[in-house]
Amino acid sequence: MTAHGDCRQCEERLQPYLDRTLTADERAIVQLHLSECGRCARCYRLEEVLWKHVRNCCEEEVNGELASNGLQQRLAALRSEPG
Repeated sequence: MTAHGDCRQCEERLQPYLDRTLTADERAIVQLHLSECGRCARCYRLEEVLWKHVRNCCEEEVNGELASNGLQQRLAALRSEPG
């Protein structure tokens, strides 16, 4: 069983871990904790699924908009909105 403080530190590092912005040492610490802590491993899997879903949605939207020139139209509309 891992200490609660370790879980808190792991949770704080999950997003940078997914973004691959941690150092090699930090990644190793997170990986070790995830291998030992079922709760944090479940949190990581959820974050990973959400991260992939958001990335895929953004790629689809950008690719679709660029293909139809919708991006320029959308930007023009946003610029003309009172704000």
